[in-house]
Amino acid sequence: MQAFIARHHQILFGVAITCAVIAAFCTGFLEGKHASTTAPVTLACSSNILDKLSIPVQALANGVVAHASSVPQGMYVGSKNSTKYYLPTCKAVKRIKPANYQWFDSAEDAQIQGYTPGKC
Repeated sequence: MQAFIARHHQILFGVAITCAVIAAFCTGFLEGKHASTTAPVTLACSSNILDKLSIPVQALANGVVAHASSVPQGMYVGSKNSTKYYLPTCKAVKRIKPANYQWFDSAEDAQIQGYTPGKC
């Protein structure tokens, strides 16, 4: 037995590592599947951000979403269908339908929401 292990130690080590990786993957997969069925994920932000966006907290709690015309204009604009943001004077903004405008008070605000700077 020792001679067998000595001759094939690299193969045995590879098999052991492969089994450990498969076991870790299966454990993580099952845990993720269990976690997604037990509790939904809730995203939240501070009331400071909501105040800047002029969206009443109570309206959000009731599931009411602000209409595009009631959202104040900001320093930067992006599209709801894209991940780029621009200055309102940028030529690229003309290609965005006004109904799809997403306004941001600052570049940081846009980046927090997952947008990246667009090229003008």
